[in-house]
Amino acid sequence: MPTGAPASSQAVATTRPLSPEDQAALTDLFTRWEGLAMQQDLLPPLSPLASRLLSLDLDESLATVELAKIVESDPVLTARILGLANAVAITRTGKPIYEVMGAVIRLGAQAVFEAAFAQLAALWLRQSYQLPDKSQLRDLWLEYLLTAFCSREIAGALEEAKVEAPIAYAAGLLHDVGTLALSCAEPGLISRFIHAGYAIGTPVHDAFVAAHSALSATLLQRWGTPAALVKVAARHHQDFTLEASAATGVVFLADHLHKRILAHERSDFQHKVTAPLGCFDAADDQIGAALTNLGLAGEIDEIVGRVASEGRRIEMLAAAVAG
Repeated sequence: MPTGAPASSQAVATTRPLSPEDQAALTDLFTRWEGLAMQQDLLPPLSPLASRLLSLDLDESLATVELAKIVESDPVLTARILGLANAVAITRTGKPIYEVMGAVIRLGAQAVFEAAFAQLAALWLRQSYQLPDKSQLRDLWLEYLLTAFCSREIAGALEEAKVEAPIAYAAGLLHDVGTLALSCAEPGLISRFIHAGYAIGTPVHDAFVAAHSALSATLLQRWGTPAALVKVAARHHQDFTLEASAATGVVFLADHLHKRILAHERSDFQHKVTAPLGCFDAADDQIGAALTNLGLAGEIDEIVGRVASEGRRIEMLAAAVAG
């Protein structure tokens, strides 16, 4: 899959080798994931509003009303959605919007769901996460948003609606919460691990894959998120079959398209990424198999292009974690 040369503003981040001491400390940390999962104060659950959003069927006739009620119940969400709607309104009509229902109608239920869910997740992350480098935190959130937007586009391209778009979006955004929990436990150590390119190709990386996948699934299950999200978190580094979990295949594929999105000719990203994107070492044949299994071999470039063209919006949502 050709990617083209990365844009100058998206130069590939350099990696830094891990010291022997860090390798030993990381291996010890990853073997202790079950103990970390039992720490109630390590990573607090998402807002109950996130669960309410996930319970919505956006295709139902009353979805717009319920969505507006959820947004109106939180002043931060209200401000965010009205701000987005007025940005659109100024561009289209010049008429300001003052009511949430009008904002939902203007933006559309899917766009409001995505913005509201990402905002809730960003507030949760900002309050609980203590990476020493704020730019690295933004890069991580940008990575997860890229996965979420790409997962949504892939799900929409599947025949017979095998995966609902909101579930695909949420799974893409939350499948790596185990990495965030590990970062809360050892912020400096995990920061160095990320900048080492996740030590891909070493036993440390293998231990990380097992630990963060299991920790992600455990936390999501504890928080009462839908079973589909728990399954994706548990299996997103494993071989998959379409019959077992189409959502896992969607997120698996989306997780491998970050660089293609940033380098695409329609890319509208401005922020320079300073940390390596992604913790995968999958070979091209695995990605090809995912495309074949999902029936998307001929559509992937258009999917990537649509996500690339939403770069400004994605970066705006990523910036929310910095306050």
